[in-house]
Amino acid sequence: MTAGASALRRGDALRLAGAGAALLAVSAALGLAVHFLRPAATRLPWVGDWAHHVENLAFRAGVPVTFLEGARMRVGAADAVVFDARIPEQYAAGHLPGAFNLPLEDVDRQLGAHAARLRPDTPILVYCGGADCTDALELALKLRELGFSDLTVYPGGYAEWVQYGGATRAGAAP
Repeated sequence: MTAGASALRRGDALRLAGAGAALLAVSAALGLAVHFLRPAATRLPWVGDWAHHVENLAFRAGVPVTFLEGARMRVGAADAVVFDARIPEQYAAGHLPGAFNLPLEDVDRQLGAHAARLRPDTPILVYCGGADCTDALELALKLRELGFSDLTVYPGGYAEWVQYGGATRAGAAP
């Protein structure tokens, strides 16, 4: 290969890279223009709204959700059982009054300890750390597989409970 042929190939490569960059820039500009010319209701969001992610997943899975007022009613109900799906260290640092710790990975091992207070139709409220935590939903799905029918997920979880002044307990006991 001669020096002239090598220089020609480098020149072709540079022209090709420049043309590719120009094509990419034109494509991005056209995409943005089309996006902003569309009616606002049909534009694609720049950032996803994850505020209701757990609720959406629960809806698709057929698991009811409740919000703060419903959680307060379940926490105060004598016939309901409340499960905290967080890890034991988080539970011990603070949990809803009367809640039992039942991390997802320990369900098979720990559920027997709650057998005396559980029937298939016992109202069960499940929560975890907050709106970005899916452990409560996963625990509810596991409990449903095990035959429990009255399951409700509290997606606001411990974070929302505390934010709105809910009483908490610390330690390993409910």
